[in-house]
Amino acid sequence: EIYLEYRRSLAHVKGIRFVGGEWLDGNNFSYFPLLITDEHPLGRDEVYGRMREAGVFVRRYFYPLISDMPMYRGLPSAHHDNLPVARAAAERILCLPIFDGLGADQQHGICEMMRSLAGG
Repeated sequence: EIYLEYRRSLAHVKGIRFVGGEWLDGNNFSYFPLLITDEHPLGRDEVYGRMREAGVFVRRYFYPLISDMPMYRGLPSAHHDNLPVARAAAERILCLPIFDGLGADQQHGICEMMRSLAGG
């Protein structure tokens, strides 16, 4: 229900795109990832910071990339040019809170904030 409400409430917000399509089968609903696109007026890191300041526990997903960790960053395969898709995901994905017990009022507030940060 929380997943579906996010999709309904955020469907037309400028600068965000849902990750994973509309599939429900096989989804364990442990994350609600969004892609913050170039159309968003603030960008992922600014949205992340403002949401956290407001007490909303959002997460940057795939961040940092494993290839950026000290034990891997020196490997040739970890070079930035080799990982353009992974790097783009790591720089743009934001996960909204989704957990048993997230109240409708809390979720409504999260959605309102996401709309506001997008300028609408």
